[in-house]
Order: sequence, then C-alpha cells, then structure tokens
Amino acid sequence: MTLHEFACRMPKVELHVHLEGAIRPATLLELAHRNNIDLPARDVDGLRGFYRFRDFAHFIQVYVTITRCLQTPDDYRLIASQFGADCARQNIRYAQVTFSIVSNVHYSGLPWQTIVEQLNAGREQARQAYGLDWHWVFDICRDVPDVQSQVVDVAIAAQDGGVIALGLGGSEADYPPDLFVQSFDRGRAAGLHSLPHAGETAGPESIWGALRALGAERLGHGVRCIEDPDLVEYLHQHQVPLEVCPTSNVCLGVYPDYAAHPLRQLWDSGLFVTVNSDDPPLFDTDLNHEYQVLIDHFGFDANDLERVSLNGVRASLLPDEARADLEQEFCAQFAQLREELALPVAHG
Repeated sequence: MTLHEFACRMPKVELHVHLEGAIRPATLLELAHRNNIDLPARDVDGLRGFYRFRDFAHFIQVYVTITRCLQTPDDYRLIASQFGADCARQNIRYAQVTFSIVSNVHYSGLPWQTIVEQLNAGREQARQAYGLDWHWVFDICRDVPDVQSQVVDVAIAAQDGGVIALGLGGSEADYPPDLFVQSFDRGRAAGLHSLPHAGETAGPESIWGALRALGAERLGHGVRCIEDPDLVEYLHQHQVPLEVCPTSNVCLGVYPDYAAHPLRQLWDSGLFVTVNSDDPPLFDTDLNHEYQVLIDHFGFDANDLERVSLNGVRASLLPDEARADLEQEFCAQFAQLREELALPVAHG
C-alpha cells in the first residue's frame, strides 16, 4: 500500500472550491447544448484547450462563459448533486462552497430564491446519497463593486439556506479590500463569516487589508504572505488559516511551477495551512490530486497529510460540537487507515 493510496482514501475537508468552477466538463457541454450557449469547444479535449489560461483576465472570461451556461432551475440542482458525488468519490466529508449568486441571477434571469432552492435540492440529494454536507459562501465579485450590497442582502436573507459567509473574489490587484468594508461590516453584524480571497494575484498589502479592513477569519490563498516576514509572523502568532490551492496558483501564473511555490516554507514556518482545489476541472485537478502534489513536490509524509486534513476540520467554522464530532470521525478513520496500510501511528 502506498502513500498515494493513503492520500486518496483519507477523509478530507474542502474549504476553497467554487461551484461554477467545479462543473464537470461533460456536464458543461450538455448545459451549453440544451441552453443554446455557444462554447469555443465541442468536446472535453477542446475544453481543456479553452482552460489553458493566458492570464488572470482570461480566467475571469472563462468563468463568465461557464456561468452563462446555467439557465434553468434544474441546471443548479444538477451541478450541486454532481458536486456531492465528486466529493464522495474523494472521501471529502465536508465542504464550504463558494458561489457567485448575483452573477448567476444576472445571467440566468432567475430569482435568487429559485437558485438557492435548487442548489439546496442538489445538496440534499448528496446528503441522502453519501452522508456528506456542505455550506455556501456567497461571493462578492471585486470587478463589479456596484452590486456588492445586493450580494450581502441575499447572503443575509439566505442564511437559513446554508449560507454562512461572504467571500470576495475577482481582480484582487485592481479592487483592494477598502472598497468592500461596509459590505463586510454589514455581513459580519448579521452573523456571516468573512472569507475573502487575498494574497493570490496581489501581495502582502492585500492580505493586511483583508485582515484589518474586512476582519478576515481565513484567507483565500494567502500564499504571498511569504513576501513579508512581519506578516508571516503575524499569521503564525494568530494562526489565521490559509486556504492554499497549489495547482491553481501554478496554472494562473502566481508561481511558475511547484518548485517555486512557497507551500513547504509556509508549512515549516508553522502557519495554519489547509489545502484545496479551487476550480478542479479548470486546473485539471481535484483534492485527491492536491494531496498527491503534497507528497510528490513538497515531501509530505502520512503525518503531514493527516495534519493538513485535520487543519481543514479545525478551520471549518462549524459550531463547536459539530466540529468536535467531525474531528473525532476523522481521527477514527485515520487510525483505521494506518492499521490497514501498516503505517506508524501519527505523532504530534
């Protein structure tokens, strides 16, 4: 039994994944066909070419194209239920899933209530079929700041529908955190968590802004903290979780390859690292692959992999009792896996 098999079979949490970016390529082609949306590709191989990103602006263009393919209530139920099946295949037991609700209202013409209802219908199908669950993070798109108040309104109103946080994505360098302070203040006052992207396509100043201006509880990516030793020390002292997505960072040119990626340095510095897939089909990855990347490119052993997984549980923002129950479940599964694979007991 290999360490790669351990990585595939181990229980996992996914904290940074976008639903639109997780749509299976074959499903996207089906959605485009039945909704009469032209794609620049007619098969899965063609989509792989479409997904070879020139830069971050091209990535945003691809993302908008995908979103336009979602037009009917059944489309939303379908992509949510398939997301659950993909989680089950990887033994992902819990996830927090980012979704751009206002963009989808704009392109589909559907009321947000209908979209949320159908997303949760697919979520319930997955819960019944696989015994897993997830919650929603509704994303403010930096590039259209004029609609940020609408996102907050919907996120607050949809808390009974599983929405637990506000996200902030898009062109980080052009739209700094200061532009979104009022929205995050309002969301936090209503009980939503603050989970902005920061430190991906912009540097440490973006991370400082997310922490100071937006009250960030986790950092989407956060990898460019490595450029500021004072920031690394702050993140270490305060144990602010990082949602690190190695393959995404390489595909979008944040780093040229895994060898240049600072994940190992972040880990060795004692930062609170979680590992995630971001937009799996767009980067030809999934969470199983990301854990294998930890083995092949960053020298992680079974103990490290278990710690990363448990970091995901501990950073999940679940209520204390639910988080403790999930951690207990994970520890039991890890013990069983170690016995089956004849691996030593975890240390530390």
